[in-house]
Amino acid sequence: MAPRRRTVLAAVLTATASAAAGCTDLLAEQTSDDGSNTPTDVATALVDDLASEEFEQANNRFVERERDRRGDPARLERLWMGYGAVSGSFDEVVDTSTTTKNGFTAVDLTLAFDRGDHDCRIIVDEESRLVDCGITDEYERPSYVDPDAIATQDVTLSVADCSLPGTITTPDGNSGDAPGVVLVHDVGPGTKDTDRGGTKPFTDLGEGLATKGVATLRYDKRIPSCEVQPESYTLDRVTVDDALVAVERLRAVEGVDADRIVVVGHGLGGRATPRIAARDGNLAGVAGLAAPARPYHDLTLEQLEYKVSVGSQTWDDLATIADRWADEIEQVRAGEYDASEELLGKPGAFWDSLAAYDHLATAAGSDVPTYFLQGERDFQVTTTDDLDHWQTELEGRSGTTFETYDALDHLFMPGEGPSVEFAYAARNNVAEQVVADLADWIADR
Repeated sequence: MAPRRRTVLAAVLTATASAAAGCTDLLAEQTSDDGSNTPTDVATALVDDLASEEFEQANNRFVERERDRRGDPARLERLWMGYGAVSGSFDEVVDTSTTTKNGFTAVDLTLAFDRGDHDCRIIVDEESRLVDCGITDEYERPSYVDPDAIATQDVTLSVADCSLPGTITTPDGNSGDAPGVVLVHDVGPGTKDTDRGGTKPFTDLGEGLATKGVATLRYDKRIPSCEVQPESYTLDRVTVDDALVAVERLRAVEGVDADRIVVVGHGLGGRATPRIAARDGNLAGVAGLAAPARPYHDLTLEQLEYKVSVGSQTWDDLATIADRWADEIEQVRAGEYDASEELLGKPGAFWDSLAAYDHLATAAGSDVPTYFLQGERDFQVTTTDDLDHWQTELEGRSGTTFETYDALDHLFMPGEGPSVEFAYAARNNVAEQVVADLADWIADR
């Protein structure tokens, strides 16, 4: 993107605004009639601080009750790093708008970076104090998806105790038997799109694969669509059981080859694919996207410790949680907990179910073709700690393929520099090469 000349925005546009998030216009010098700063002034001053890496100064602009939370210097640093990871260096603010409601003003800004524009929102109270700031990008369909080449159908999966909304995407006008893919979520709550603001990884994969001739089914995860009691929160209940229902639903779709169904799991979903394959018995293949191999309690704590330390600012709130989790992890290792007791953010039943499932041995004992894909910029699941472990344990197993991608993060989206979770909300898409590699591998099943 060519550098833009820095200009003073002549007007403040009016736009709708809702929940907290955002950032601001770097240069406007407007004041109210009484000479005080306008909300846009306050917001632009915050962006100026962030762009200059003055995170402590930015923290002081927040209302006192939010300084330790929304205005934490470490949080602000990671937020700014998220923009930079996706789009490089900051250039300028190119647009602003404001909306005032119930005594709060939302300042929405469009920020220009080297590799694209992004949106943010800052919330300011009546006394010109900051209340919140976050990324507010909207999703854009990737260029490799041809909307005229695909057809979508909304479906409902009837699973135990509830129903899950889903979407089947097929090659438009498909007259033959297309292979099919069921997409399985990572840990935690998830929708059929796995939307995180400006990103929708499962939408990219579903529509991208369909453009290349592969039918797909994606669905809302049981959490938060259905109520699950803590003592019932197991790997089977929240992941495997529903994936098996989805497989059967896709097999019944006209134009889909029931003998060529593949399960593609992301994160914890990838770790679960050997179990899904074993219980189904007739899958044509499974693929693990950033599938963790190491003990999951170790992985969970190490992810948090990374978030604490990745920037120059120490995130005290997260450090406190990490200290508590370091104690809880010993309980998990010793098995000293109740099924409903929460440890490392998950009920004891979840940890019991993982302890009872040997993912490495299950994969090693399976004859289902298996494909592992891993981004080198992924801080949650890593090549060294996870993919290498899969390779070692599955050495000599036929039908096993491994692929790595230098610049991709946990969502298989491109970026640069340290990977941070805030980048998942910045407008981006699953890399086209990942979709192409999956489609090629599935075509051989």
